Amino acid sequence: MSDHGRFTFEPLLNLVNGRPVGMEVRRAQARDQVQVVARQSVWGTRQLAEFDSGIAIASVLAGTGYDATVPLHVDVLADTVVTARRRVTQLRSSLQKREPSGFTPPILLEINPALSAAPPDALAEGVAELRADGFGIGFDAVSRGFGLDLVAELEPDLVKIDPGLVARLPHTPRARTVVQALVEVCHAVGVRVSATGVSTPDQLAAVRDHGVPWAQGPLLAEPRRRPSTSGILLPVELMPQAHASRQPSQHAPATVGQQQPQQTRHTLADLAQAAVALPETATAEKVRQALADHPQAGSVVLLDANGRPTGFLDRNRFMLAISGPFGRALYANRPAMALAEQPRTIPTTVDARGALQYCLSGDRSRSYDDLVLLDGNRVCIGIVRVTDLVQEAAGSPSAA
Repeated sequence: MSDHGRFTFEPLLNLVNGRPVGMEVRRAQARDQVQVVARQSVWGTRQLAEFDSGIAIASVLAGTGYDATVPLHVDVLADTVVTARRRVTQLRSSLQKREPSGFTPPILLEINPALSAAPPDALAEGVAELRADGFGIGFDAVSRGFGLDLVAELEPDLVKIDPGLVARLPHTPRARTVVQALVEVCHAVGVRVSATGVSTPDQLAAVRDHGVPWAQGPLLAEPRRRPSTSGILLPVELMPQAHASRQPSQHAPATVGQQQPQQTRHTLADLAQAAVALPETATAEKVRQALADHPQAGSVVLLDANGRPTGFLDRNRFMLAISGPFGRALYANRPAMALAEQPRTIPTTVDARGALQYCLSGDRSRSYDDLVLLDGNRVCIGIVRVTDLVQEAAGSPSAA
């Protein structure tokens, strides 16, 4: 049976720099949607969870030619995390067996509200086990299925605002109150927020006004039949420069006594994009091929077995080294680390102006090198381009 049209791939975009930061695989057919199957059957929790995990694996295997620098977002139920997570752990291994190159995208599990049973303690245990196995964790439709206390306790990598709430955001004070509370909690504990189902300019403007840095929806990019990120970029008219001239009152009128959302200064995490990363043992030829496969990338980051950056290769300097006389013969089969420089690393909590000062404080010949972002364990979680820093610092109201 052909799977053509069974799954689609919807880009998730960074609203600051317009680039793709994720690709969600969506179940296009009703027969694969657990909510539909649950209404039409008498299955119990475990049966639904096993079905859900099986479709999750099928959805990952449906695509080919994944961009290994952009995380793949896979939907699972909270019930599945509790009762069928051992099967969920097969997602990555199944994809690795299928890919001859061995390069696969990072996988983030978007956990949806439970259909039947997912006690908080059991969910926390399941999340911890999946994280230990290398999966990113997201909470989908938080306002409908997860309390803010659970967000603060489990600190997922991503929290998504459901389309219904986004649709009401421009004109419903209660929706704005809910989103503002969610964003404040997420900012306080260091969790990124994303909006889903953005379909109108007013919705996009309202999302931006609440400091939400990521979004997806038909206004931004339509779902694709293949997971390629080629050619995906936020339209020029939807970029922050076009938005900057608009005032919040134009699309989010205040009622008496209501406080307007505050414009926020973006952190480096908001400006981040996925790094082109290779093991520190990679050869120079592997680096050359990775740069050829990702023409938009300005660098390659070399990582140790724990995901910590140990080397940095700027595209221009690397290509100059291997393109010179006998360069290819000298370096092709040698470890790329021989040509690497020390990564310029920085934590994600720094704002754009602080990062620019850091760029200018060291070796001026490397002032325009991509910054490598680190989490609390000094693991690489992406890079930020200096051009994006300059644009943010120049355009941010708080940077004036």
